[in-house]
Amino acid sequence: MFLKKLRNIFLTGILVILPLVASIYILWYLFVFIDNLVRPMVILLFKRDLPGAGIILTLLVIMITGVFATNVIGKKIITVAENLLLKIPLYRNIYISFKQFLEGLFHQNKDSFEQVIIFEYPRKGLYQMGFITKETSSFFNSLTGQELYNVFLPTTPNPTSGMFIMIPKKEAIIIDISIEEALKLIISAGILSPEKVEIKEMKDK
Repeated sequence: MFLKKLRNIFLTGILVILPLVASIYILWYLFVFIDNLVRPMVILLFKRDLPGAGIILTLLVIMITGVFATNVIGKKIITVAENLLLKIPLYRNIYISFKQFLEGLFHQNKDSFEQVIIFEYPRKGLYQMGFITKETSSFFNSLTGQELYNVFLPTTPNPTSGMFIMIPKKEAIIIDISIEEALKLIISAGILSPEKVEIKEMKDK
């Protein structure tokens, strides 16, 4: 019993640390990449090396990009650039999938994840957790003869991958937890489970 508890504590620690380390590693790689690009220019301008210039410039680039992307003209330019890049077949699939997932995760507007649900899948007696993205169009409802939900079914431990499925509304059990709580549960393979969960109705649009 003690060894099992110790093992669970160890696994929980790993599942909490790994996403944090991965995020820091990606940001650090970005900082180093930009630092290597701008260091020759910094040395040329200031006649000496300035450690940390890459970090400062990376933060500036992120902030300037954010300001530019929220500007009307900037939005149009980004849209044109995206349309050109989306003509590349493989890049198009990867970019759209990843961008939509991030928008759904961080913005949580009417076009993103709406509710957390559980439902029986892939067979009776087995339950999966997914995110409702929106109600299925009337076209598919008429084809199946029932009302459906569009659902994103994430995988463990990487919730950015998964699949899209449509399930009948009557088979969806909507639970009252946040998207963040559900992601913690999925990433930790059920170790970080919310203590209290309530069933609720689908929110009105």
